[in-house]
Amino acid sequence: MSGTTTASQLARGWIEAWIRMDMGWLRERLAADFVHTSPFGRLEGRDEYLAVIEPMARKSVRELVIRDVVAEGDRAAIWFGNRTPAGMVESCDWVRVDGDRIVEIRSFYDTAAVREVLSPDEQERLDASTD
Repeated sequence: MSGTTTASQLARGWIEAWIRMDMGWLRERLAADFVHTSPFGRLEGRDEYLAVIEPMARKSVRELVIRDVVAEGDRAAIWFGNRTPAGMVESCDWVRVDGDRIVEIRSFYDTAAVREVLSPDEQERLDASTD
């Protein structure tokens, strides 16, 4: 991707990378100081985020379906369905970009179905990110 990558393209790429479990794309496109905020809490830094989330995503994400993307300037909102072993979780991510990198994502979803799939230790690790 060149310096003309749009927020919409990066938001779609974000979900498509999780569909493929493409950690290379995520490492390349998430800024080193990437920040992710979700109902579970806040994770700072691309490497910390991926270290915490990748194993849980491999366990809990069965299918992701992009429903819609709206974007303007350096921001995009992507609405998608996340099929977990416990059922479909409708989700929306607010994505902020800088050039060809995603610098911040704020995720919105109901955690009930996700919590059903995660072990108590995994939930505790996520919950600790709110401290």
